[in-house]
Amino acid sequence: MTGSLHPTSRADGPATARLLLVVALALAWLVALAVPASAHASLIETSPPDGTRLEAAPEQVLLRFSEAVSSTPDGIRVFDADATRVDAGERETVSPTEVAVALPADLPDGGYVVTFRVISADSHPVAGTFTFVVGDGEQVDDALVADLFGGAGQEWTGVVGPLLRGASYLGVLLAAGAAAFSAWVAARREERDVAWTWAVRGAVLAAVTSLLAVPVQTVAVTGRSLAGVFASGGGLGDTLVFSSFGQSTLLRLVALAAFVVAWQRLDRGRGGAGSHLEVLVTGALAAGSFVLDGHQRAVEPTWLLIGADLVHLLGAALWVGGLVLLLGAVRRRRIDDDPVGAAGLVSRFSRLALWSVLALTVAGVAMSGVLVRTPRALTATGYGWTLVAKVGLVALVLLAAAYNRWRLEPAIAARVVPTGGAVDVGAETTDRVAQRSRRAWGQLRTTLAIEVIGVAAVVAVTGFLVSQRPAAEAAGITGAYQTTVALTEDLDVDLVVDPNRAGLNALHVYVLDETGRPVGDVEDLRLELTYVPEQIGPIEVVPYVAGPGHWSANIEDLRFAGEWEVRVVAGIDRFTQADVRVPVVVNAP
Repeated sequence: MTGSLHPTSRADGPATARLLLVVALALAWLVALAVPASAHASLIETSPPDGTRLEAAPEQVLLRFSEAVSSTPDGIRVFDADATRVDAGERETVSPTEVAVALPADLPDGGYVVTFRVISADSHPVAGTFTFVVGDGEQVDDALVADLFGGAGQEWTGVVGPLLRGASYLGVLLAAGAAAFSAWVAARREERDVAWTWAVRGAVLAAVTSLLAVPVQTVAVTGRSLAGVFASGGGLGDTLVFSSFGQSTLLRLVALAAFVVAWQRLDRGRGGAGSHLEVLVTGALAAGSFVLDGHQRAVEPTWLLIGADLVHLLGAALWVGGLVLLLGAVRRRRIDDDPVGAAGLVSRFSRLALWSVLALTVAGVAMSGVLVRTPRALTATGYGWTLVAKVGLVALVLLAAAYNRWRLEPAIAARVVPTGGAVDVGAETTDRVAQRSRRAWGQLRTTLAIEVIGVAAVVAVTGFLVSQRPAAEAAGITGAYQTTVALTEDLDVDLVVDPNRAGLNALHVYVLDETGRPVGDVEDLRLELTYVPEQIGPIEVVPYVAGPGHWSANIEDLRFAGEWEVRVVAGIDRFTQADVRVPVVVNAP
């Protein structure tokens, strides 16, 4: 199968205008689909409350979250002390922020464990567990709670999911970039044929990895085993149809199928200029499908992030896919001893890549301005360091590209081989020019290979980047600051400073066990605040008990913006005290 997508076979101005119009309308449709949403919901209230003893069995278990969430049918499960599931299994969405599950009317006295796993608007799972007791029953053993909660998720999904997403990115970028290369860079039929081959490979890679990611995402959001999600009612259908992750996947699969069909029709001569539009637009839609799922839907201003992400993806497609095709085309030109043709390829691709990189840079700066906000967030968060790694890799690739464009391309083009085979180097007829041209040939292959490896690494890093909490949010720059640190080998402290601005703040401290449940038997807890730049303090704060394992205080002591140290001192029992120091950077009012 070959492909003939090339400027020589396209209509001129009118077709180009139609192309731009259709692409603009398609991308506007994507922006409309990607409605704003909130991110990283947290549990703020349960009914019954964690650790409570009830005189009578409740009719339902209800959870209230800080932001809108969605849940699978088994998103909330209730177990008795024998690890037998006892809820009615009918999950109800009471409101966008509240989900509930019904309990049987004849629920006997005893201890019960609730495990939950819901999905925040940016497709990240939010999981946890709590307990309650009915009548004279005994509290559920902590080992059972840990076992039930431990089975609620699979750590491997945090590695496999981003890898599959990165592979999907790479496949789509290859397919869409191959179309652009065939249209605006390739000069020979065989180069366009190779572009078609790589387009199919990219489409297959993207389709397969996108499909494989569905059960992985289902495991992450339902807590079932990988085998369990394939069983009847395992949640695959819900993930694919009702989540933004699934909707993004479905659009990508449809766009990729339409992309391949449109290119086939074009090659077989059954399409005119409209088929060219179909190939390019469906490739753009496949790339743009990623914006339906992720952080850009969950952070304001949504329109800016979605638009910038679209530009970022399309620019990456032109650059990444085109670069892979360029490497192969240059190798074939060298075999044919065609330095002028190779230089022409590099020159045409360089012009295309220049605009792509400019678009990537502008879009990347726009997104970073919203998702990172300050230099501190780069060095204080996993998202920030991952972004630094990505930018560093891009910089290395750009250095190699610049070397190709301004050093190697002129050197290769300096040696011209006419049809008769005689060497004509213009004004310079020395062996030095020919030797420099031969060296440039070899160097060009090497630097292009470095570029390809570099962009593959960039795509892989991007797969992990989009799975992390945005830097500004993680660093507490855009709102409340939350962090979890180890207090002892078995206990963690979760600290929340809200709104994390100089002046009045609410402090919440949770002491959690290994299952993430608040520990209710901590004797006492106090806080010591120190303003690090001026060494003001320590200012002692004694919070009130807000619930089992939960302490709270409303204070005005964080009156200066900048770095503070919060020392949490907890009395584990009558004879044991543990403490941990937590750095907190308070924002200006």
